[in-house]
Amino acid sequence: MIKVFTTKSKSKGENGNCLAASLASVLELQIEQIPQFENMTKDTWKDALFEWASKSGYAIRFTKNPPVGFAIGVGIHPEGEFHAVVVLNGEFFFDPNGSDEFYETHRYYIDAFHTDPSMQIPPYLDSGDGLIVQNAI
Repeated sequence: MIKVFTTKSKSKGENGNCLAASLASVLELQIEQIPQFENMTKDTWKDALFEWASKSGYAIRFTKNPPVGFAIGVGIHPEGEFHAVVVLNGEFFFDPNGSDEFYETHRYYIDAFHTDPSMQIPPYLDSGDGLIVQNAI
């Protein structure tokens, strides 16, 4: 996981790109490598996400249960908009807009990972003392 911050925001009159920043963070990519989902409609962005992932060698899984390791959490931000953040084992870890407000009401998780096992980023667990350690499972 690398911290990738948003490059677009509502305060600048743009649609925020928190999903792209969260995906880039979890998959360790540059934000420019991620499609601009923020400019798509609610009826098209999920299909575009699956298509991009498939063509790029990634798999996407939407789930209500927290994935092990780094994933994306989606919920309602205090300002009333949907917001995507990075979670670790279901717990807030990184807010790509830099505010650390995360979101108030959780909706679902997006698990994103490379389809080639040799390219997968291993899950990490919080050791309880503030250290993030690689899961040895």
